[in-house]
Amino acid sequence: MKSFAFLFALIFSNTSSAQQYDADGFEIVNPGPSTEILEQIDDEYQSQIEPFFKDKCLSCHSVNNNLPWYSVIPGVSHLLDYDMREAKAKMDMSKGFPFTGHGSPRDDLRALSRVVGKDKMPPLRYQMMHWNSALTIHEKEVLNKWIDQSLSRLEN
Repeated sequence: MKSFAFLFALIFSNTSSAQQYDADGFEIVNPGPSTEILEQIDDEYQSQIEPFFKDKCLSCHSVNNNLPWYSVIPGVSHLLDYDMREAKAKMDMSKGFPFTGHGSPRDDLRALSRVVGKDKMPPLRYQMMHWNSALTIHEKEVLNKWIDQSLSRLEN
């Protein structure tokens, strides 16, 4: 009986009131960033980043109803549909930040940083038809600053 009491005390002595539980009673180990932080990051995204993303990234990475004239040409339309599906599957920016695609907001920001740093976006075949689609040096600087600040907020 003493061992049962000892075991009971050991198990329940480590519980603290700081633990959080979901609606089903399961402990939330990592609640993620607060809604307030995500809203602040999204506000900055909408004011600083989205304006230049609209003409560049959001053509494929969001719901786009303004397709170019050549989107109705057989073959081209299939290629565009495929590229846009792939783009949204990797990172869908339709609803602002946090984006959907990589899992966590941190993962999305890190992926965005890698892609921009390596000049992987937009793809070459897109750039061939849209000459001004690449981010300018200034836009990259603004984007990288926003990413760094956002990651810093998410880490704290």
